Order: sequence, then structure tokens, then C-alpha cells
Amino acid sequence: MALTITSEPIRTIDGVTSNANASRSQIPFILTTTEQAQPNFKINISIRNAANTANLIPTTFKYSPKDDGTLFLDVGQILTEYLEKNGLVSVDFRLRYYQSWTGTTLPSSDSATYFAIYAQKQIYSSGGANLYNHILSTTGLNTALTKWSEPRIYSNFKRTIGILYPTSEGAILTITYLNINKGVISQLSSAAIPTTTGVQNLDLQNYTTAIPLNCHWISAAFTTPSGKSLDTVYYKVTKDCSNPIFIEYLNSLGAYEQYIFDIKQEVQVSSSTGIASSRAINEDYASAKVTNIRVANDWVQQIICQTDQLSNNDLLAINEIKRSTSVRVLLTRDGSKFVQVVATNNLSDIYSTDNANNGYSLQLQMPNNFNVFEAINYELTPSQAHLNVAFTAAYN
Repeated sequence: MALTITSEPIRTIDGVTSNANASRSQIPFILTTTEQAQPNFKINISIRNAANTANLIPTTFKYSPKDDGTLFLDVGQILTEYLEKNGLVSVDFRLRYYQSWTGTTLPSSDSATYFAIYAQKQIYSSGGANLYNHILSTTGLNTALTKWSEPRIYSNFKRTIGILYPTSEGAILTITYLNINKGVISQLSSAAIPTTTGVQNLDLQNYTTAIPLNCHWISAAFTTPSGKSLDTVYYKVTKDCSNPIFIEYLNSLGAYEQYIFDIKQEVQVSSSTGIASSRAINEDYASAKVTNIRVANDWVQQIICQTDQLSNNDLLAINEIKRSTSVRVLLTRDGSKFVQVVATNNLSDIYSTDNANNGYSLQLQMPNNFNVFEAINYELTPSQAHLNVAFTAAYN
């Protein structure tokens, strides 16, 4: 019997078929054969690109099926490592599979195309907290890949919005300036987004262009010719920023978000006097004067970042920074220069009962050979001098 895929990670939900899979969840296949009794029998798996012209991963993986000829195959971990290694948030892939045993190798077969998303949630069914709630829908109730109920945007700083694009829908992204009552001031742009499937992180603004002074909100709306859409996302414009630490992080939905910590920040260098180490005594114990020595310890450079005025929902959203697998301090407004950092969890968040004034503290561990005082350079344009943006946190 030929080797066949009898179960694949495609979900059909409410009449919508999607092949999107969260790589940090599971990407499960079941393959079946009747040749499992052959000597040294193996099922060989290669992970190929969408065009089926080359292997994404050079290794051919070899598996032994169960006694009944079935193999449960989860390629989620393999693709997670591939995405991390290549700095990607999603990738299209195929499986190439064939059977071999002593003296015999059978021809290979190729699967359909799937795509893996660097996210923690799988697509299962409507009504649950999963990636299905983030694909384009005729109901328009699904959302972009953000956990924020009221995300913030800063004039002249990079800001992206992540969406999950399951098929080529011809979607249009329309960005609009709004006044304090969310009335339209002007339309910034309206353009077709790329038809590439997977996660897309789309620019919301040109960082060289200042947001109008009378603009209090920026909206991002998605529509398609077939009537599918996502809920409009409203970004709260924040104009004044006196001690910015510009952070970019990968959220649990597999998209990048940016946030500026805009209260007093501190740079700290932590070190110890050394660790105790016992040494052997090579003399009479009664006359021994020193039995322990101190060994110099490494020092740690860290930034303590603070922000406030967060709702309960947005406090949970920003807390994803502490669980993110990719956190960066962006060193320029456009995000073209950055340093990878480690977010630690030893600072508490401050909860309020009024749902509007939660505080949040974040500790970022910086590379020891990185000069914090010289690297961050959010230079002002003449038109933005009123923003009073400067990195002075280390001296406050």
C-alpha cells in the first residue's frame, strides 16, 4: 500500500477553509502505510517550500510508525525553529514523504500547501479564543493580530499592524486621521495589501511625516471586494513623549507590536562583590588563616521602563512583552537599528480598580558591551520640535 496522509491540519469552520497553523501549538499529520513490517522500515519526511522547488530544511527526518502502520507527525517544533532562525513570523510549506526499508526506496509524494504562523494559538472553531478569530470574515467581527483594546501610536515613530491573510482576498487597508470624537479629518492612504498568505506586519504611518496636531485617533480598516473585513482598529495618538524607550516585541498571535515607554526611565548596572569559593587547605588546620576566596562576578546592564494610564485589558496586552520570544529596543524612529534584549519578570505591575490607571514596569537586560547612553538617537525633525523627545532617562 502506498504511504498516504490520512489526517492533515486543515480546519473548515463555518464554511471557511483555512490552512493556517500556529507553530508553537501543533501542526499535526497522520500518515498510514501497510509496509511497516518490512526490515528497517522508515517513513521519510522532508519539509519543502511552497513552490516545491527546494527543501526549507536540509534534513530528511526518518520515523518508525506504530505496529498498525500509523504515524502521528507534529512538525510544529521543527517549523518554530526554522521561523526563529530566519527571523520570520510565518512561512508556506509542503511535506514530501516516502517509504524506505532495507534494499528499497519507494517514490515520493507531495502534500498540499500549508502555512505555519509563529503563534501560540491554533485555529479550531468559531467562538473560541484562537486564530480563527483573526481571519477576514463576512461578519466583520474578527480582529487584527493585536491584544490591545486601545493601542497607542506616536507621531514620527514606526507603528505596524499585524493581520492574518489566509487567502488572496484582494484586501484594502484604509488609514484615516480622526478628531477627538473620531470624526474624519482626512484619509491618509488606501491601498491594496500584498497577496502573500500568512502574517503580514503592515506600516500604519510614514515615520518622516508628522501626525496633524488636531488628530487624536488613527483608524485602520480592512475590506475586500467580496465583503470580508476585520474590525476597525483605533490607535490613540500620543504626541508628547519626554523620555522614550522604544520597544518592539512579538506577541502571542505571531505579529510584531511597538510601544513607547514614556515616563521616567532608569539605566542600572548590577554587579556583586563576587561569589564565595572554598579552596583546599594544604597546611595544618589550626594555623590556616584563609579557607575561602572571592571570585569576580559578571555585571548586568539593564533599563527599568515605566508607563501608566493602561486599562485592565491593555495591561494584559502589554504584559506579553515579558513572555515574548523576541524583544528589541529600537534605536531609531524607523526601527532600522535595534538591539535585542531580554525582558525579565521580577518587577510587579500595579493594578487599579478604576480600569483606567494601571501602571506597568518592565526590566530589560541589555548586552554588557552596549553603550546605552550613546546608542539611542530619536532625532527630531524641525516640525516636531514641540514633542520634546530626547533620551535623558539615565540622568533623571
